[in-house]
Amino acid sequence: MDKLRPRKVTIPHVKECPTGLAARAAGAAAREMKRRALAFGALLLLSACGSTPVYGPGVLVLPGTGKSFDEFRSDEHDCRGYAQTQLTDQEQDSAGPLQQRYDRAFLQCMYAKGHKIPVSGRYSDSTESARSAGATAPAEAPPDYRAK
Repeated sequence: MDKLRPRKVTIPHVKECPTGLAARAAGAAAREMKRRALAFGALLLLSACGSTPVYGPGVLVLPGTGKSFDEFRSDEHDCRGYAQTQLTDQEQDSAGPLQQRYDRAFLQCMYAKGHKIPVSGRYSDSTESARSAGATAPAEAPPDYRAK
């Protein structure tokens, strides 16, 4: 048998992509980056102009004494409308943020209709604050509060 001789095979070696293909790929990537940057910039500009809408009261109001739940719901609906009109009637930056102004108008309306609204206050066990206010402490605790 004849010995097989190894043959020399040459494969053309490509060092680089054709210049036209590489240029198109680089241009497409650059266009994509510019498009994304412009979209992000537009989104940022639009979000800076918007304001958070007020969807309703951010405070708790309870039905007034002797008021039915249907009366409460009707009054709440009326007061939501009243508070919304107060926001549109007032100047934009007067008297605090939008939600605070809405809550104030809503609370005033609900209170005027006889419902219970929260009152901020501090409870003090000390008689020092009462003395500084000119009040005198009771001589004896009411029967419900006596120690057993």
